[in-house]
Amino acid sequence: MRVIRMIAWREYMENVRTRGFWIGILLLPLMVIGIYLIQSSLARTSPTRYYLLIDQTGSYQETVESAIDLEYQRQVLQSFVDYLLDNRKERDLELTAANARTAADQLVDDVGSDEVAALNQWIESGGLDVALAMSAPYLREDAPPFQSPRRSFIQAPVPEGVDVTAQPEQIIGQLRPYLAGERRVRVDGDEGELFALILIPADVDGQILRPGVMPVPGQAAPTGVQYWSRNLADPRLPDAIERSLNNRIRDEAFSSSGLNIQLIRNIQRTRMPFSKLDPTASAGEEAVSMADTFRQYAPMGFVYFMFLALMQSVQYLLTNTIEEKSNRILEVLLASVTPNELLMGKMLGIGLSSLTTLAAWLLTLFLFLNFYDSAETSTIVQIIGIVLSSDLVPWFVFYCLAGYALYSGIFLAIGSLCNTLKEAQGMMVPIIVTMMIPVTITPFVVMDPNGSLFRTLSWIPPFTPFLMMNRAAANPPPIDLIGTSLLLLLSIFLVMWLSGRVFRQGLLRTGQPPRVTELLRMLRATH
Repeated sequence: MRVIRMIAWREYMENVRTRGFWIGILLLPLMVIGIYLIQSSLARTSPTRYYLLIDQTGSYQETVESAIDLEYQRQVLQSFVDYLLDNRKERDLELTAANARTAADQLVDDVGSDEVAALNQWIESGGLDVALAMSAPYLREDAPPFQSPRRSFIQAPVPEGVDVTAQPEQIIGQLRPYLAGERRVRVDGDEGELFALILIPADVDGQILRPGVMPVPGQAAPTGVQYWSRNLADPRLPDAIERSLNNRIRDEAFSSSGLNIQLIRNIQRTRMPFSKLDPTASAGEEAVSMADTFRQYAPMGFVYFMFLALMQSVQYLLTNTIEEKSNRILEVLLASVTPNELLMGKMLGIGLSSLTTLAAWLLTLFLFLNFYDSAETSTIVQIIGIVLSSDLVPWFVFYCLAGYALYSGIFLAIGSLCNTLKEAQGMMVPIIVTMMIPVTITPFVVMDPNGSLFRTLSWIPPFTPFLMMNRAAANPPPIDLIGTSLLLLLSIFLVMWLSGRVFRQGLLRTGQPPRVTELLRMLRATH
């Protein structure tokens, strides 16, 4: 045992004292944090874009301008919801939807469930001024004043020399230099690039598509409202205009049919309350809280985290073994220790290196959550607290260690048989595919954790750590918990025994990796 500890310590120090080890550890969390900060910053800032509106009919301009103003109100609403989440008083995620409802929470939930209905309600109830008064009791005392976002889309005047009464083709020809970015438009003394042109031809009413009327085939020319823009990746402006124009056409059709438009809108916004209840909970506590939902989906995060940790650990084992074999360091070590002691020492040392990596990741996450205060990070802290207080953590530790013990022996055996990483790649593929199968089906396991298919797959040892971790929150039958755990432990001993045989014979082996028949002979060898 003393020799195994010495080898493990040597393997651990060989890894952790290198600069590349710490760069690799910090690179992933720094990348994730950087991406999060960049996305958050980009989501809160939107550039101002100029557009031209040419309505040859003279009847749709107000509709388009209303659509763009509605898009701005949607932007204000979303910004206000973010402001509310950042500055409202703390709300415990353990509380259920029934006993935690406030006016502020209702607004947040409405936006999350149906933004269109919430936006209509927002405008009809008075918009920002009413919302600020409504939310005042639920904000922190030190909350900063709300800053309305600037408008993303501003209408520019038609440039001089452009004949808005000409044919659409001629108008496009006159504005093409602006659309191509060769010339700039002027708005209130400022110059800027033209983002889009909305052109409504004079005959647009005759091109409306109605039920029962088939469009004329073979038409190459644009029909209906024409939206010209070099940037088609931002759908906010065209979608808002198209939605508003179609709503107007439908409203006119309702009116011509003698239907009450406001009554129809009220009916469309009518909703039935929907309560999610847990039959296994105590009386009076059946309502499903946000915390219960997080606990239900937490195993998915554990599975992905376990897969990432295992892939990193076994890669360390593989590369370390191949490098030491190619440098003939293993021959020197085998003069003082047995192959089994070397095998166990490497497993323990690399395992400790992986734990160091996980600890560094968790420390980085802890520092980030404490020093970067926002609604998202506060929610993450509460979610982590909920998950840590559940009974999932012990299962994660068990299945993570069991998965490492199961797969590490296999990768050590592969490393002992190969002289280069290129040779090892072909032998690694079946093992990696085996590890990816249960990870790939993780979302489906959550939907039916105790289904017959996933219960059966859980009894296959290579899948057991991932699938049983994924099923942990669904109270799997005791026979599954106990039986698969015992089978997994037996499989670990069997894999370690067989890997030890291959490892012992492959350490001093040279030449090409063995074929399947030769590998079977190595497994059957008695010494």
